[in-house]
Formats: sequence, C-alpha cells, structure tokens
Amino acid sequence: MPALRALRVLYVAAFLALATSVATAAATPIRQLTNTQASNIRPSWSPDGKRIAFQSNRDGPYHIYVMDSDGSNVRQLTSGDADDRHPAWSPDGKVLAIDSGDQAKREIFLIDVSSRQRTQITKLDAIASFPSWSPDGSQVSFYLYQAGTMDLWATPRDQNAIPTRLTRNLANEQNNQCTFACHAASWSPSGSMIALSDGDSARVLLIAASGRVVYVTEHVSQDQSWTDLWTIDPASGAPRSELATQVQAQGPFEVSNDTRQLLFASPRTGNFEIYAVTLDAAGKAALATKPERINPDTVSQVPAEKPANGLTLPQNAEPYLLVFGILALLTVGVESVFRARRRARSRP
Repeated sequence: MPALRALRVLYVAAFLALATSVATAAATPIRQLTNTQASNIRPSWSPDGKRIAFQSNRDGPYHIYVMDSDGSNVRQLTSGDADDRHPAWSPDGKVLAIDSGDQAKREIFLIDVSSRQRTQITKLDAIASFPSWSPDGSQVSFYLYQAGTMDLWATPRDQNAIPTRLTRNLANEQNNQCTFACHAASWSPSGSMIALSDGDSARVLLIAASGRVVYVTEHVSQDQSWTDLWTIDPASGAPRSELATQVQAQGPFEVSNDTRQLLFASPRTGNFEIYAVTLDAAGKAALATKPERINPDTVSQVPAEKPANGLTLPQNAEPYLLVFGILALLTVGVESVFRARRRARSRP
C-alpha cells in the first residue's frame, strides 16, 4: 500500500500544480484570442462587435481571416500568392476592404465576407494601403505612396470609379518625413471630416469630413517605452479623456465602437497573437503591467514546420486534465482491487 499512497500524493500534487497554473493564466483580464505558430496581427472589430477580422501568415503570405469575438469559428477569406493586409469592415459588416499586392505595388480590394468574392477598386500602379470606410459605406479612403510622397486618397466602392486625392504632400521623403502609414485614417460619424496623422507623426489633422477621435501618444526613452490612449471630441472644446495609460503593449490598437473593448497584437507568448481586453479598472491595470521579457530570436514570424513524427504537445489545459482524470480513475480502481484482495485474505 505505500506505493499506492505515494502515487496518490503525486497525482494530487500534479493536479494542484496544473490547476494553479490554469487559474493564474485565467486571472488576467487580457484574453488571448489566437494561438498558432504564425504571426497574427491587425485585428479589426466588426461594427456589431461580434466578429474580428485579422491578417495571418499561417499558410505563407499574409491572408485575411475572420473569427468570433471570443476567438472561435476562424474562417479564411483570402488565399493565393498575393499578400493581403489591413482589413477594414464596411459599416453594414458585409464587406472587408483590404490592400493587396507586393512590395512594389498594392491596390485596394473589397472582399464579400459571405461569398469571399474579391473586387479590385483601385488601379493606381503604386502602393495603396490602409483602407477606411466612410460612415455610409459609399467611399473608401486609403494612403497612396508614389515617387517618394504619401497622400490620402478616397474612392467610391465602384470598381470603375476614379479615385480622388485629398491631400498634397502629406509626407515627403525629401523632408525626412515618414511615408509609411501605420494607421488607417478615421472618418467622423457624419462623414464630413477625416482624422489622420501628419507626416511627422506628431499631430492629428482633421480634413474635409466631426465626431470623437481616438488617438495614441507614444513615449520612448532609452530604458522604457509605453503608450497612452486618448479620446477627444474636436467640436465640443472639452479636454481629452483617458482611455488607458501606461500601456505596455505596442500598437496599433483597435477600439470597439462603444470604446469598452480593445484589440491588439503582441509577441508576449513568443510570436504575434491577437488579444482583447475590457477597458475597465482591471483591464487598464493589466495593460499597464509589463509582460515577461521575450528573446527576439525565438519570435516566430512564419509558420513553424511540424516535427518529423507529426506529434505536437497540446497548447491548452483540457487534454492534461483529461489525462489526470483517467489516472485518478485508474488509481481508485487499483486501490479497490488491492483492498478487495486484502479483505479476502483476512477472512477465516
């Protein structure tokens, strides 16, 4: 019987250790929505907040995927050799605008979420990127880089429409300005104003198209960095309001329409995955907590090859809990057999 007691003690200790680790992982308000060996980035809320579009290179080049807001029901919407990025939902939630192409040329496409039908709406022979919808869904704005200059353009969603240039020399390489867009422009609810960052990434500009603007300020020093998220209504004259401060995660960030939920991508588990957090006190505190340091050499930007034997360890706790449950039943069964034999031997 000493051997059985030792097995029982070992089982209970292992189960408690696993349960503790699972409880600790679940304690954080930050919810991990993807878990792959690929890079999953640029998440985007659907207008109703029930789905999330994102880009992932899990099958080679970046392609567009859609999942439920809890990370379930993942669907791949695009495939092939083209590199598809920066999904943006139409106001009715039926279509995604993306930019697609390669390092030399990118154009704006529309993807029907139900049928996966793909429609090209720009043919500018340059680098068009970061589409953003007007509130009525009739137009799509985007950045265009061409001949060392980046500007904001807009086009009707008709594939035969002629795009319109909205800015002149927004960012220019000759002025040592950044000509790579990091965020899509944001339309006001009325469609009368558009908010965007200037070429020095130091100011938020409002152009022809009012409403609340959500923006970030980034702080970088030699030994630390963090991000603050703000919202402001330019028309009201009221001071800006804090969404979250001291955020220990690199943007871009995607805020839900009700400003209660935040999406971001982070390599905090070893490769870029998508996370969601509720912007309550607990969520803000979790965002302000610096994640564990990660070795950059271990960050996976492309899908990892499967082992030669095709075996991989499960990434969640359920299979391990099942194994421990089976071991518990076996332990009880073996103990019952030993007890029955001991009683049989003790009978006269």
